[in-house]
Amino acid sequence: MANLNDAPSTPPLNPVTSPKPELYAPPSREARFLLRHLPRLVSPPEGKPGRLAGLVLMALVAPMTQLTFVSFNLQSFLFLVFHRKWPALVGHGVFMTTENLFIVALLRQFVVLQTPLGALDGGLAYGLLLLVWYGVVAWQERLLLWWAVMVPVVGALYLLSGPVQAQMTALGVPVWSGIVASAFLIAASHAPESALPPRASDPQRWMSIHAYIMAPGLGLLQRLGRAARIPLLLALGTVDECWAAPRLMSYNYLMILMRLGYAPTLARKLHGWSDAAWKNGNPALDYVGTGGGTFLTQSGGVA
Repeated sequence: MANLNDAPSTPPLNPVTSPKPELYAPPSREARFLLRHLPRLVSPPEGKPGRLAGLVLMALVAPMTQLTFVSFNLQSFLFLVFHRKWPALVGHGVFMTTENLFIVALLRQFVVLQTPLGALDGGLAYGLLLLVWYGVVAWQERLLLWWAVMVPVVGALYLLSGPVQAQMTALGVPVWSGIVASAFLIAASHAPESALPPRASDPQRWMSIHAYIMAPGLGLLQRLGRAARIPLLLALGTVDECWAAPRLMSYNYLMILMRLGYAPTLARKLHGWSDAAWKNGNPALDYVGTGGGTFLTQSGGVA
């Protein structure tokens, strides 16, 4: 783990929101792209986002992971940081898979392209896109067994999507409702976790729901306002999980493979990052390291 002073080639952390932030790994190319093109959101001046950016940050919580797609270190780190207890681990593994099943079932109703071999429906096109996407990430990390496992998983989703779509149509249940229900259950599985992340509660720190609502110095109306915010966070979390499931479904299977002994050196590194960040008490949201809601700056190797 490298202290900021030891890593001048990577973007330094904004010191406004955390006194001792620490980078464990340099930001990805995608993160640097966002720093250049969305600075008001991912690197606001003096670490203070404007009103609109603040609302977007509350909704996205971790824009660097929501808006990057092949940044393996960041995705893996935050996957482990956010999912410490078994309800979240099981809930994400099961319901991210079902969400993708319903997405395939919904999209297979549409024809994307006519080919000499027949029509290419949207569900098949989506499944192929997932395999290409997962293949790119697995190839860059040299985790080809991971991709090999995802091939039959995605294939099974497509094979099951036809009967699922037909059964739901027969029952008069819209297929999209399965997507939303799955995303809601994914978001709800976070409830037993020990703390709310920065931006969902305190701007800089992870806090338990009790500590957030019962913080010293708050009046009754302020406490009620904070309590009323929890259902809003669940609703926003459902939207976030609708977006996240295609990107993160495969990471659930990677973690299972690692528990079975796959890629042990990488597994130790990833778990070491997560464990060290939680030992610090304030895992970062926008990079691999600590600092909670601290933003990366645009200087120091971002060009």
